[in-house]
Amino acid sequence: MRMKRWKQWTGMGLLFCLLLSACTSEKEEPASVPVPSPEPAELGQTLTVVPTESAKSAAEDKSQYQIQTRLTDFQLLSGTTGIAWGLTRNELRMYLTEDNGKTWVNISPASNVQFPDNLKYGRDLYFKDRMNGWLVRSASGTSETIVLHTTDGGNSWKIASIPDKNKVSSIFFDSNTVGWILLTAESSTGKQNKTLYTTEDGGAKWKMVMHNYISSNQTSTQGAIPPLGYARGMTFTSPSKGFTMIQELGVPKLYHTQDGGSEWNEGPAFFNRDKLAACSGFIPSSPEFFDTSNTEGWIPVGCQVGDSSKYNGFFTTDQGQTWTFVPFNLGWNHGVNQSLRPSFINSTQGWALVGNLLYHTEDQGKTWTPLPASRVLTSIMNEYPEVGKLQFSSQRVGWILVEKNDEMRSRLLQTIDGGITWKVL
Repeated sequence: MRMKRWKQWTGMGLLFCLLLSACTSEKEEPASVPVPSPEPAELGQTLTVVPTESAKSAAEDKSQYQIQTRLTDFQLLSGTTGIAWGLTRNELRMYLTEDNGKTWVNISPASNVQFPDNLKYGRDLYFKDRMNGWLVRSASGTSETIVLHTTDGGNSWKIASIPDKNKVSSIFFDSNTVGWILLTAESSTGKQNKTLYTTEDGGAKWKMVMHNYISSNQTSTQGAIPPLGYARGMTFTSPSKGFTMIQELGVPKLYHTQDGGSEWNEGPAFFNRDKLAACSGFIPSSPEFFDTSNTEGWIPVGCQVGDSSKYNGFFTTDQGQTWTFVPFNLGWNHGVNQSLRPSFINSTQGWALVGNLLYHTEDQGKTWTPLPASRVLTSIMNEYPEVGKLQFSSQRVGWILVEKNDEMRSRLLQTIDGGITWKVL
């Protein structure tokens, strides 16, 4: 009997030891498993966001809140108004400010419309003013290009489609109703199929007005933009008159239309390679016009040598009929910043960022004056060396977007004194 009890107590003791050992192992195990490091505290811009219906009374509204988002592009619409956006898990995050960045309104479309790539202004989206804007999503494996349109500042978006699966190259609107979308597809080395669609009702319905390849019911493409060359942008100055920039065998070349995009002709000639003979390549853009009459404008063209570039300008005072070359006496930008072009607000005043130093011109780029180095701008750019964009909307107001792509971080900065001092928005 005693032996039996002794065996029972011995068995219970062994069981207790095993349980104690198991418990001890469970407590010690997490110490040997690496704990995931938390994400950096600041992955993007800190924005103060207010609900759309509260935007006008943001100062006294208690519902405003702060978010962090990584911005990839922006566009200034006026001295106080601008839009900025980025992608989070393929969902577009777009914000509008009307008070110089103090508060922002979320104007993002529904999350079920996915965007696989970062959106660029003039290619994937266009705003005529703060109320009227358009977003374009390439087909990306589907058979249709999606077009979103807002008439209420992003409070709501209407959806339309174009039965074309080619890549979106550029979008432009001459008014709140008349606009164009150019789609392209590489057909062979150095050549593109180019198809132009237009709308006259703000983007609800689109019709094809030009394509440069033979279809089943067509025997000629006379009047179309030629297949040779890559489209680099599109600008219209009226419902009938417009320009496209085509880079043919590396050389920038303009084509123009006078019937809304159905027929295109080469010219006006503006580019003389002999004046830029030292360049091994070029970075052209479509014309930009400064005034509502579209009389004065410019074409920025970057000169490339290796992984460095510097910009020069071609200016017009007659609606783009003739262009005058102005060499910019600026230094070179390198690597990731070689496509950073100057920003002009009229035919004389412009700004250019070279390295960490900002330059200003008041004579169409003939001379450039370095502005006093901004401590804030220099410090931020040392941490965020990649410049996504520089834009001024007036003599005093300008924005710069800087990035650190390997860490997926960005900062949006603003000046309100012409570029002398800067602050993070």
